[in-house]
Amino acid sequence: MDKIASKVAKVRQKAEIWKLQCIKAFCFDGTKAVSRDHTALVTDEPPFPPESFDKILLDAPCSGLGQRPSMACLWTLREVTSYQPLQRKLFSVAVELLRPGGTLVYSTCSVTLAENEEQVAWALRTFPHLRLQPQDPHLGAGGMPGAGLSEEHLKLLQRFSPMCCAKETNSITGDAILTSDLVNLANKDTMGFFIAKFKKL
Repeated sequence: MDKIASKVAKVRQKAEIWKLQCIKAFCFDGTKAVSRDHTALVTDEPPFPPESFDKILLDAPCSGLGQRPSMACLWTLREVTSYQPLQRKLFSVAVELLRPGGTLVYSTCSVTLAENEEQVAWALRTFPHLRLQPQDPHLGAGGMPGAGLSEEHLKLLQRFSPMCCAKETNSITGDAILTSDLVNLANKDTMGFFIAKFKKL
């Protein structure tokens, strides 16, 4: 679901090329994706009744400050900081659409604390029935401190960014690759992005 028609058209086009019958793409505002009409019939298009989904990927609109070469853009501070409120609206809708026991993955292609770890801290405070979950595989670095998350919470997050690369060389012995080496290599040549996985109790 995306409110930008060209993005939805691309998804539909790719699904058709690959002959994927399991994909439905909707041009719709995600902040309005929950149906408030309790008498309405259940349909397979938005808006959806609460608790309609077992799994939700919220690839949130973001500043894109992890993308290269977008760092050269001439944005104002107001534009860069405008994404956090929208991300929270979309996140709130996603939580409402998720069934108990379901999984919600929050993702951005940004490297800012405000759009990533601060959003996770806000979500855990706002929705006490959400719990951060381990991710498999876990190749990215952990979360960045500064948003009030515990060390355990930071370990459950994945942050990919050349800034996360702590050393220049990797220690590979024969065919055995250490997890620390994988993290190091994954963060060496990547655009910046962030992943948090939640479970709704």
